[in-house]
Amino acid sequence: MSESVREEVEAPVIDGLDGWLREIDERGYTVVPDFLDASAVQSIRDAFNNEVPITPLPLDKAGEGKTIRGHNLLAKTRAVDFVFLDPCVRALVEGVIGKESRINITTLFNLLPGEKQQPRHQDDGLWPIPRPHPPFLLNIVIAIDDFDEDNGATHVVPYSHAWHDRKVDQSEPTTQVTMKSGSLLAWSGALWHGGGANTTSDRERLGLFLSHVVAYLAPQETQLISVPRDIVRTLDPTLQRLIGYRKFSRIGGEIDFRDPIDVLADGEVVHPTAKVGHSGFGRV
Repeated sequence: MSESVREEVEAPVIDGLDGWLREIDERGYTVVPDFLDASAVQSIRDAFNNEVPITPLPLDKAGEGKTIRGHNLLAKTRAVDFVFLDPCVRALVEGVIGKESRINITTLFNLLPGEKQQPRHQDDGLWPIPRPHPPFLLNIVIAIDDFDEDNGATHVVPYSHAWHDRKVDQSEPTTQVTMKSGSLLAWSGALWHGGGANTTSDRERLGLFLSHVVAYLAPQETQLISVPRDIVRTLDPTLQRLIGYRKFSRIGGEIDFRDPIDVLADGEVVHPTAKVGHSGFGRV
């Protein structure tokens, strides 16, 4: 199967891509307006309401958090596959962290009325890599509901992704990123950020969170285990690669000199030409 998979594709021409990448490089984040149309937004909302098992996420010691999440989306729904494969998403990821990337987290989250503001933090701090370092994590959130100041739009600290000599300061002024349903926010993993407080009495804030990490680092969610193989076999080859069925390098292979996608297809973890004992290969 691997021989028929095209590993190299020309980067698509995306209107505004250079500007979006420049904004991420310079200030740490960018917004792509109208990324999804109303029909795509509704299909994701329907999946959250009808397909995806969800879990409450308490954010404080008293267990009073009012955010619910549906993690491990690729095991639960096909409603978001197209987002990972979208040329704009792929170009943003490759433009920030390079071509060799994999999926880190897939989440639908919903901030309910009364949720508190999340402390500022850096997502790339979960990996014990000294700063400064090249970008290795890119996060994307897509607004399913409108994101506004009242329902908890994300807070960011512009330019903080380059403050390698500072620890996260909760008193640092923030910019709240408001955007309409269907818009996309992308930010560097080093950017100081946090979810806002939902101060409304009757409006939720539903969003789709996609995170990518460079392929040579372990992801937060172990996609190779969390997405059943019978599901992975049905997915687009690009998505299979992003889950982790990929070679470590172009020399040799990951599983007894075989491409992981071939092993995914047939389950044979031993190379068909392998023999017991070196004498079978003309040596004594």
